[in-house]
Amino acid sequence: MERYNFTNLLFLFKIESMLRRIYIILFLVVFTACDDGDIIVADLNFDQELDRCDNFEDSYLIFDTRVDPNESLSLIIPKDDANELLFTEPTPIDEPTLFTINENTIRFNYRIYNRAVINSDLCTVIPPADLDIKADYEAPTGDVIVTVTIEDDDNDGVPTEFEGRGELDENGEYSNAEDFDLDGIPDYLDEDDDNDNVKTIDEIDNTNIDGDNNPTTNPLDTDGNGNPNYLDADDDGDGTPTRLEDENGDKIPQNDSVVNADGINVVRYLYDGATEPFSDPGFIANEYRRTVRTRFLILNVSLGPVGATEIEFGTFESVIEDYPNSLVD
Repeated sequence: MERYNFTNLLFLFKIESMLRRIYIILFLVVFTACDDGDIIVADLNFDQELDRCDNFEDSYLIFDTRVDPNESLSLIIPKDDANELLFTEPTPIDEPTLFTINENTIRFNYRIYNRAVINSDLCTVIPPADLDIKADYEAPTGDVIVTVTIEDDDNDGVPTEFEGRGELDENGEYSNAEDFDLDGIPDYLDEDDDNDNVKTIDEIDNTNIDGDNNPTTNPLDTDGNGNPNYLDADDDGDGTPTRLEDENGDKIPQNDSVVNADGINVVRYLYDGATEPFSDPGFIANEYRRTVRTRFLILNVSLGPVGATEIEFGTFESVIEDYPNSLVD
């Protein structure tokens, strides 16, 4: 397994980088006889929502199944530190990971069963006694191209590309990532970028009126000072930090209100007529779920009677939780 620039495959990923979501969908219909004389119709266009077996010591088994007909597509790759990154860290768009199918450590199979299969059927060392494999086709050669994307590392509504993550350094870290509130957690991993106890996702404009899918181009800016609310520790510009406008001290400024000059009940931290500071409640914990999408593309394989130039195997989605809390408290 290695990462490097491709000359003859790069165009596949340029399509994705240009947001052209038009893929060449493989649809193969092949007739072949089973041992029992039945006729098999092989259609390799599965739903592309992949699952994974984690219980094998030396390998990952990534698979897709369907019912009627009862079939599976499965890929085996080695389980090691490098391949673990395929489910946790993004790959540059022009540097996908390449595996070469070898019928040993890297394998790709298409199987047909006598009944519907569930995850536990495939993830057990000893298959159930009532599960029969009616046909089993394994690719002797071929390539597997893997790309990993994380659109929004901290799920705060602002895509990572707009949060100043920067480039990987020689140690494989984003050492120059921006950290607006200087709390030790870079913005792309911080669910409250300004440490005002109002989460970033609650301070951005998700209406996407301009259609660019970038919440930073049309941000909420209550006090009109040019700093969007999600990067402004005093959202209403009244001189009292938002975090200190938490009258009940529960670290949720949104539920503290006050009556304004017109007799209307409004949120205190967004009303510049209420300037009384309250005791500092401290900072909210930095907890969130990070969603990683790992896409597998299979090229130039032969599965018995079925030959394919390209198979969109699918995407495995994993969720990482329990990131460290803020370093300031």
